Amino acid sequence: MTEPDQGQPKGGTALLLLGLLWLIGTPTLGVLAFSFGFTLTEGASANETLFLVCGIAMLVLGLGAPPVGFIASLALNNKAGAWTYGVIVAAFVAVAFVTRDRGGPVHVEEPAVCTAPPDKAVGVPGC
Repeated sequence: MTEPDQGQPKGGTALLLLGLLWLIGTPTLGVLAFSFGFTLTEGASANETLFLVCGIAMLVLGLGAPPVGFIASLALNNKAGAWTYGVIVAAFVAVAFVTRDRGGPVHVEEPAVCTAPPDKAVGVPGC
């Protein structure tokens, strides 16, 4: 029985499977969550419990698999995996940084209310 070289990266198959699970599983769970929660009328969703379970599972898998893959690839000394998952995690961080709340006040203008008498309402804003 031969032993693997010490310089060879390990865990390539597991990292590939994690990536495929992330690429296929996240949209599949999203479609399932949408199908269980979507309604055409104002009635209740098809199955609210499955909607919540699939939605939470989609978020956990979608946001959790890349950091797990990055940490695993670092632990396994797999440079290709570290670069691949590192770029994905860096993209997540960049999106979170760009879309974060700036904390400034939001100005909402109230709609105009007509206060003119009915005979002089023509051309008055809000009338």
